[in-house]
Amino acid sequence: MSDTPEPLKPASPVRKTAVRAAQAGANLIWLVPIVALIVTLGVAWNAYTGRGVLIEVEFADATGITPGETALRFREITVGRVEAVRFTQDLSRVVVEMRVDNDVAQFIDEDASFWIVRPQVSAQGVTRLDTVLTGAFVEGYWDADTSESQRHFIGLDRPPLIRSDVPGSWIRLSMEAGDGLSEGAPILHRGVQVGRMENIRISDADDRVLADAFIEAPHDDKLTSATAFWDTSGFSLSFGPQGLSFNVNSLASVLQGGVAFDTIVSGGTAIEPGHEFTVRVDEATARSSIFAPEDGEPLRLSMLIDDSVRGLTTGADVQFQGLRVGQVTELSVAVDEAAESPALQQRVNISIWPERMGLPEGSSPEDAMEFLERAVQDGVRARVASAGFFGARLMVEMVTIPDAEPAEIIMREDDLPLMPTAPGDIEDFSDTARGFVDRIGGLPIEEALQAATDMMNSITALTASPAAQGLPAKISQTVDDARVAVADVGAMTTELREAGTAANLARMIDEAAEAAEAVRLAAADVPQMVEDIDAAADSFNQIDFLAISTQAEGILTDLRAMLGSEDAEQLPRNLSDTLQAASGLLNDLRDGNAAGSLNNALQSASTAADEIAASVQELPGLIRRLQATAARADGVLASYGERSAFNAETINMMRELRRASEAFGSLARMIERNPRAFILGR
Repeated sequence: MSDTPEPLKPASPVRKTAVRAAQAGANLIWLVPIVALIVTLGVAWNAYTGRGVLIEVEFADATGITPGETALRFREITVGRVEAVRFTQDLSRVVVEMRVDNDVAQFIDEDASFWIVRPQVSAQGVTRLDTVLTGAFVEGYWDADTSESQRHFIGLDRPPLIRSDVPGSWIRLSMEAGDGLSEGAPILHRGVQVGRMENIRISDADDRVLADAFIEAPHDDKLTSATAFWDTSGFSLSFGPQGLSFNVNSLASVLQGGVAFDTIVSGGTAIEPGHEFTVRVDEATARSSIFAPEDGEPLRLSMLIDDSVRGLTTGADVQFQGLRVGQVTELSVAVDEAAESPALQQRVNISIWPERMGLPEGSSPEDAMEFLERAVQDGVRARVASAGFFGARLMVEMVTIPDAEPAEIIMREDDLPLMPTAPGDIEDFSDTARGFVDRIGGLPIEEALQAATDMMNSITALTASPAAQGLPAKISQTVDDARVAVADVGAMTTELREAGTAANLARMIDEAAEAAEAVRLAAADVPQMVEDIDAAADSFNQIDFLAISTQAEGILTDLRAMLGSEDAEQLPRNLSDTLQAASGLLNDLRDGNAAGSLNNALQSASTAADEIAASVQELPGLIRRLQATAARADGVLASYGERSAFNAETINMMRELRRASEAFGSLARMIERNPRAFILGR
């Protein structure tokens, strides 16, 4: 039996579940959104962390500030931007929120300052015109210290005049009034600006004006306790005995005021930052204040004046013996209740510094009071006097009144001590002007005008004369002649230059210098020769000529005896024989051409004589001195004693002469015996 195969069935399709499908397709597709999400989060985080630090700055207003546009700059580089502007809670100020770059935010601490930069017109000129086109911006300044950071600041109303990194010193200036001064007023030292003033204000303690001043380095080293400041605002015009004086320091001082300083005397001590200086009204007052300081507590007095004090102002001088010792501090009206009927009087309060009155340093007001009490007993009184050229300004002076009535300083419990007064010495301006006009009227003005008219007429007549009119032509001719003479001189100079005159002249000068040097060298031995001659003259003066004459007489006697001897009588015959022998010798010399040799010798001697004559010409001065020495010797010949050393030497010399005479006699006898021996030597 055969098997029947089963019929074929179609294959069932493979079915996949959703889980299997998800597992099969999640390998790469889902990575794209995940990476995109991570990148987006990273960019967002980087943008969040890199947007900078938010700070807040309060300003009085927000003029020119636009959120999103206005920049924050540090040293003209943008380091942030304004994000928002809002009001404070009380609506009195505005708060500007700014984002600052992270790289500079760490340096913004409590010492940082901010201000709005806008175009400004001031006495110094127009500044920051560039902001007209670019718009206003906020500028900040801070140092490089990374101290504790701060996020809220109070902005400045105006840009700081001096930044904190500028080297220098801060001081404080005190003055009576701030007339003419403004922020940024210059501080001058010998005409050069070395600083500025700022924060001008009125003192809380009194009515004085204070200002902070910055002096740049190295000029701040010149500030000492002997430094004086004075006001240079505007210009000053004064009229005094020296004439009209007009002083203008600088255009900046005229427009915005200013002060100047100088160290008047040396020896001052160094100051600390914040030292306070008093600003004087002018330079003269400042210089005088150094020598008469106003340090310490002054003595305050009061005085009652019956006369009018028109022209007397606060700050007027109080003088004692011509020196300023104080000033007027207050003027008021007082009622004299002690009089039968109440009368009005002018009350003047004054302050006096004890040291200015000559009292020792450190004197107190009590010491000054004791001094004034003694002075009042001696007749010192206070009075109002005129000051200035025309007497339009008044001052208080303390003078000694001769035969003054007894008075004393009245002490009052509830008021200042009362100083006794004297009638004022006030000159009326009208009287002074009238006297001045009278003096001018007494001048010979008409005579002076007539003399001036006559002089002008004489000058006119002189210029109109023919001689004066011909003078220009003569002057022109003279100028032409001078021009020709100058040309001739120039040509002559050219010829001399071409001829080498300058070289010849220089050579002549050199030769003259050499000759002078030779003369100097030749004359170098003259002083020694003179000394030797003087010594010889001194020795010659010591000769005993009396003894010499005695010895000479003895010698003559011996010679006379010798000549009278027989040997002397034979001497002529012997000499005759000798001369005959010499004649023969001369004939022999003539035959031997001795004459030619002698001529040559004489020629050499003549040349030597010429040279000696040239040398002798240089000795006239020496000869004159020798003659003077000989003249002195003649005067002292007889002044030597018989026992001098030179006398002994002279006697010895006479003895030698005697021996020589004896030898001469022996020679004569030898010649008599053998005449040829004198010539032939044998």
